[in-house]
Amino acid sequence: MRCIGSRLMPAALPIEHRTEAMDEGNAADWLAEQLFAGESVAVGTKAPNGWVVTDDMVENVHIYLQALDCGAMQVETTHGSETWQVRGRADHISFRDGVLTIDDLKYGWRIVEPEMNWTLISHAIGWSTQNDVKIDRVVLRIIQPRAYHPMGPVRAWAFDGNMLALYLRDIDTRLFSPSDELTSGIEQCAKCHALAGCPAARRASMNAIDVVQDMAFSDDLPNDILAHEYEVLDQAADMVKMVRDARKELLTYRIQSGQVVQGYALKQRQGQRAWIAGMSGKALSAATGVDLIKDGVVTP
Repeated sequence: MRCIGSRLMPAALPIEHRTEAMDEGNAADWLAEQLFAGESVAVGTKAPNGWVVTDDMVENVHIYLQALDCGAMQVETTHGSETWQVRGRADHISFRDGVLTIDDLKYGWRIVEPEMNWTLISHAIGWSTQNDVKIDRVVLRIIQPRAYHPMGPVRAWAFDGNMLALYLRDIDTRLFSPSDELTSGIEQCAKCHALAGCPAARRASMNAIDVVQDMAFSDDLPNDILAHEYEVLDQAADMVKMVRDARKELLTYRIQSGQVVQGYALKQRQGQRAWIAGMSGKALSAATGVDLIKDGVVTP
């Protein structure tokens, strides 16, 4: 909805390429499904993608689960017309007393807001087209347990159920005869499949560098100007970092694929750590002959 031309852009990385953040998020989704279904998952268990479940992940997923009402997880919300289709699957949906609630678990650190979140709006539209019930109110919720937000980990935005028809009309208008316009921005670029090779994002990041280089500082700046310039610089830094991270991921993939990139190479590092089952400080001390036990009070 924000960058219609992105559908024409080829993916910078193959669809099977995974990042650590994606693997960790998928493991959190899997853990939430298991616990929601009443299954027991111990710390140290490996998710289907190989990511080890940690005590922090269990704690954060419990924050998500405690916010949920009755309902279902991983709900198919695909909908469309004769000319377009939006495919989707919601993390959790519940419907009670005329109120439709769409919940989305965000396990990453980038702040996501529920207001005018077209992904969640699309989930609501998809569910309403599949279920012939009167919806009085729609509540969209982002549940983000790890990233700090002044409103807390659970943030909601609500609107009248009649608005769903208007939002569906907006989607149909946008997709019925789409243009090839590319529009850069923090929200739409953050997870775009084509970010590393997008000309609009490249221009935005280069413009951001110009902003940073040209911005002068004066001690006698009025407060309103100071606040505005700080906001501009903050947005510029976010845009540059986002494009830089995308290029780094593409650079890493190409080196892993055997291509030579002058001046760069990959260095091995330790991956996610997990205790070996049955291992303890006493056992390690007995095996090595070295006292590996540290006495002290555990911090709160």
